[in-house]
Amino acid sequence: MVQWQGTNFTVDGHEPTSAEEYYRIGLHCWNSGQHPGAEVHFLESAASTGHSAAIELLGHIDYIQGRYASAVPRLRHSSGSPRAAFYLASLYHHGCPQAGIVESLDEAARWYGRSADLGEPEAMLVLGELYLERLIPVSRTPAEHALEQFLAAATRNHPYGQYRAAEIYRTLYQDNERAAVMYQSCVDNPMTARHALGSMMTLQCQAHLREIGALRAARLAQQRRDIVNPTQRRSDFY
Repeated sequence: MVQWQGTNFTVDGHEPTSAEEYYRIGLHCWNSGQHPGAEVHFLESAASTGHSAAIELLGHIDYIQGRYASAVPRLRHSSGSPRAAFYLASLYHHGCPQAGIVESLDEAARWYGRSADLGEPEAMLVLGELYLERLIPVSRTPAEHALEQFLAAATRNHPYGQYRAAEIYRTLYQDNERAAVMYQSCVDNPMTARHALGSMMTLQCQAHLREIGALRAARLAQQRRDIVNPTQRRSDFY
């Protein structure tokens, strides 16, 4: 067993001997939150041997705890991780003097693109907004680029991706049927309630679904009138 501040740690009942086992202990400490500080101790032991997952997790911990100077080298080492690439994109997007990073939207877009290609929906959402604002180069209409990114996030069950895709369909494409599908997906998504904008998205989606439903009902009623009372048979009261 190994000790940290008087607490014994083992892996499957035996003393850790490999970088992977030290990483498993560090990961457990980080996820459980039971031994603050122990996660860094064990992860650094694994990272010192070049353990990629340990380095990536240390970069994540440094980033969310505001230690950007130490986070950046670890994030660059882990640039094949969607999370690490997203963090680097965010640092370039806003600039980070602490880490010696000058604000650069071009570099931010490059890293967001890498993160999105690796499957990070948050990067897709940021790219979608940047396309809409025409802040990065486009080869098609900004709406096409943005919708592509929002739909990519939506297919990964991201509630805000579903909501933004619905908004694009409704406002820029006037496609209420596709919008309704996305609005309903957002309402039905269990993750919506846990999102920071969950209440707003739910209320907006429900309101637009009612509006779209009313328009659909009115259209069907008009079609019925046209069938039952063709134009040539209508009286002066129409």
